[in-house]
Amino acid sequence: MLITIGAFDGFHKGHEELFRICRENADGNEWAVVTFWPHPSEYMHRIEHSLFTLKERELLRRVLNIPNMYVLCFDDALMNLSPVDFWHLLRAKIHVSGLVMGSDFHFGRCRSGSAEFLSHLAKSEGLRKIVIADLYDKAKYSSSKVREKIIAGDVEGAREILGCNFFMMSRIIHGNERGRTMSFPTANLALDDGRIIPGYGVYAVGVLVNHEWHCGALSIGNNPTFHDVHETRAEVHILDFAGDIYGGEVIVCFLRKVRDMITFSGKDELMRQIANDTDECRKIFGEVRDDDKKFFERVKEVYYLSKNFIPEIIKLV
Repeated sequence: MLITIGAFDGFHKGHEELFRICRENADGNEWAVVTFWPHPSEYMHRIEHSLFTLKERELLRRVLNIPNMYVLCFDDALMNLSPVDFWHLLRAKIHVSGLVMGSDFHFGRCRSGSAEFLSHLAKSEGLRKIVIADLYDKAKYSSSKVREKIIAGDVEGAREILGCNFFMMSRIIHGNERGRTMSFPTANLALDDGRIIPGYGVYAVGVLVNHEWHCGALSIGNNPTFHDVHETRAEVHILDFAGDIYGGEVIVCFLRKVRDMITFSGKDELMRQIANDTDECRKIFGEVRDDDKKFFERVKEVYYLSKNFIPEIIKLV
């Protein structure tokens, strides 16, 4: 099995070269991404949130036609392994026939192992298919850049780094049902998985529900007009859709931020603004670029082919 190892917090455009090399060098398409859960930087409190949940990463892995993904449990025991011990324990779990690494790859306790070190170690143990690649401009392509843009609400900027729309898989939960009284019923998304959330505002989104993509207007915030919500909520008005989806799951793909969160003078002013927002969201959804349409269709195909998106987490130690 040819493998490439990394945190892979989402699979952004900077990773494309690694995956291309893997595809071209693997025998019979037998290659895999080896990654970690939780994200090492999140576990060590260097970042607050990873970009995608494990379930979302598994969906994205299938959408991108990555044939295999091995997820290692990142804990104190793994974090404190020497580079040599990590490599030997990994090979005991996975049959490794070759390696593809970025030139800046580091691993093991205190990141003391380098790509060159692992290359020499692997060659000494008989591996011959080893590629160290000079990859991408990290000032332009990095998960940290994507996180910054998402938190700022710049979902279009995040899309340019990811190579696809930022998305969320979420359960639908009960809210205050205030939207129904204003003729704009909304579905509340569960935000209980510690995931990253785009900055407060209203977003044009695509919503995959009941085997179809619909236009949606998604509000993220704490309903400042009514002063009765103190936690962050995400609720989406799904256009041209009627049905009971409570307890179900939807996929929400972010297209563009429409506006910031605003405090209105009352219900009537809010209703007028929501009507304007839905018109704008419908316009944006109707202008989705061709590559995003292809991504939408691929997500739909993969999602409904199998809903088991929880990969096994492997403990090395």
